[in-house]
Amino acid sequence: MSISGSKKKIIDSAQALFHRHGFQQTSLDDITRVSGVTRSNLYYHFNSKEELGLEALRERIRHYEAEVLGPTLRNTSFPPAERLSEFYRRVATYHRSQVPPAGCPFGNLAVEMCGTNDNFREMLSSFFDMWEDALESCIRQGIESGEFRGDYSPRIMAQMILSHLEGMVLMVKTHRTMEPLDSGTVMIMSLLKAT
Repeated sequence: MSISGSKKKIIDSAQALFHRHGFQQTSLDDITRVSGVTRSNLYYHFNSKEELGLEALRERIRHYEAEVLGPTLRNTSFPPAERLSEFYRRVATYHRSQVPPAGCPFGNLAVEMCGTNDNFREMLSSFFDMWEDALESCIRQGIESGEFRGDYSPRIMAQMILSHLEGMVLMVKTHRTMEPLDSGTVMIMSLLKAT
């Protein structure tokens, strides 16, 4: 579904501000200032800040599925190890582009909102499950093809990879260096590799 005009400006601005400053710390005035859209126009599209936040999250999830998960982990035209490597490469490229590092937009929002708002928690929970499913499928296919070692549960390994990735990105944000993500990626690929 394509979004155009002022609604897209609002969502794009909200995504950037929520990622950099957090949902709670971002005001509607911040969003109208950055987007260049009037407050009345914002309320034409969204009844509340929460409604805007959930739509901004929904659009970010759609983008991540289309631009990251689809071309990498789900792209069965490439061998599983290559798909996982490309996934990590895209993640690293994104985080290198954030100056200073801003962390994972999904992880940041989960930490901020999941303890206080079930609407955000449920959407993020479904998203992380979907991401984990994509990892699990790639790993399972890698085991079947002999690229990945088969002495572990693909589901548990997918959970570990996702949790490890979120932790590495948190360390990148905290230490302002890509080293945790770079070295962690090498370690995960080494652990997965069939001997």
